[in-house]
Amino acid sequence: MSEETQTPTPEVAPENAEPQLSVQHIALVTQIIDLSSERGAFKGPELTTVGQVRDAFAAFVEYHAPKEEKPTDAPSAEATEETSE
Repeated sequence: MSEETQTPTPEVAPENAEPQLSVQHIALVTQIIDLSSERGAFKGPELTTVGQVRDAFAAFVEYHAPKEEKPTDAPSAEATEETSE
């Protein structure tokens, strides 16, 4: 008897599936633009357009980034216990 070997096939989205784009994708594009610029991939006349796209992507990522909680000015329970002695 011969055994059939099956090679796993990568999961492919159906052709009619809506393409997905996340904030992380846009952040990566911003990093790619920065890296390409550092390596001199763009000609002078292209820099304005590339910069505008990069700035728009960076602003989008910054706007959608999780907001950090600001520390409160109220004293913590530990701080009030230490000063009560």
